[in-house]
Amino acid sequence: MSFFSDVERELVLTARTTVAEGIVALELTAANGRPLPNWEPGSHIDLILGSGLERQYSLCADPDVRDRWRIAVQREDGGRGGSLAAHALEPGQVVRARGPRSTFAFAPPASGERAVFVAGGIGITPILPMVRAARAS
Repeated sequence: MSFFSDVERELVLTARTTVAEGIVALELTAANGRPLPNWEPGSHIDLILGSGLERQYSLCADPDVRDRWRIAVQREDGGRGGSLAAHALEPGQVVRARGPRSTFAFAPPASGERAVFVAGGIGITPILPMVRAARAS
């Protein structure tokens, strides 16, 4: 577990992109302009959305990029409001988050071995960095 897993920080939403029907990718940077903590494939953050809403979202970009984090959020109209609040965020807004932490660790395959990934829908988000790590190994 990362030293930073319980640290709460301010992030700025720098980009909001619709990537599929009902799914937005949110790009977040540190409000203070500093590099964000290291993370590994399978890590997630807790996004604190106000009104007591906290939701976990998988980091789905390149772990070597330290100036921003990227998550994807599927809109759940019948849910309890977390995805609706995340979908309502606009670039420039400040949001609080904790993490990263990993509860879905990935060990890249040894040289010459292959890895097979199976994922669908929004479940692909934690898998994307794993695919990059497998290719790099």
